[in-house]
Amino acid sequence: MNVFRIKTLSLLMVCVFLLSSCASVLPDPSQIRTEEERIDARNKCIAMYTAGGAAAGALAGALIGGDWKAAGIGALVGGGFGFLVAWGHCLSLYSTLQSTPVAGYQQTAQQVGYNPSQGNVTKIQGFNVTPGSITPGKTVNLGGSYYVMAPQGSKEMKVTETRYVKFFDTSKNEWTNLGAVDQEITAAPGLRKADGKFDIPKDVPEGKYRIGFKVASAGKEDVVERDLTVKKGTASLPVHIAWSENR
Repeated sequence: MNVFRIKTLSLLMVCVFLLSSCASVLPDPSQIRTEEERIDARNKCIAMYTAGGAAAGALAGALIGGDWKAAGIGALVGGGFGFLVAWGHCLSLYSTLQSTPVAGYQQTAQQVGYNPSQGNVTKIQGFNVTPGSITPGKTVNLGGSYYVMAPQGSKEMKVTETRYVKFFDTSKNEWTNLGAVDQEITAAPGLRKADGKFDIPKDVPEGKYRIGFKVASAGKEDVVERDLTVKKGTASLPVHIAWSENR
């Protein structure tokens, strides 16, 4: 085994260690009580995943370029794109989503025309991300509603609410999944309102993003995505669209 291969293997081991360390010590958002604790948790989470991304980039550069100059370039690229990857992994510390009941079984059935013969139904009525254009370091608000229905007799249902973010990679001309947060709740059949927010870090690159909302229950699911433009010096433009008009 030559020197280059030994160094490459060593770097690979470092990458594995860094990335596994990130997953093992990720702060639990439910245990955070103050804004200072949240900021500290964010900084630690981002730092660990960014370091892992830089190491992985260095490995890729070394393998492709065959020398440590290429590895250095790879580290810079890995570290740059690594912030997006880190943000995705740390998404639970940068976003929130809270749902509350709005209408019960009978009222919802009347409103949406549900019949027990339809079986289990999961439907997002609407989902908004406002504003639709924002500068890095700002916050977008999430707002939507959905219903889960089942034949009469079902008093509670297991529901998974998922929020996620994508980034449009112009070099590949495709959308890249950055990260997602699942939260499981137990809810009575009916209509629910969902509100939350996404903090857009000041270090994210300009570009096109998509924030998605998915609801899954009893083998049925529904997904809605909304586009978001992040650009420095862009004024926030509110989008006044009713949820029901967005589908």
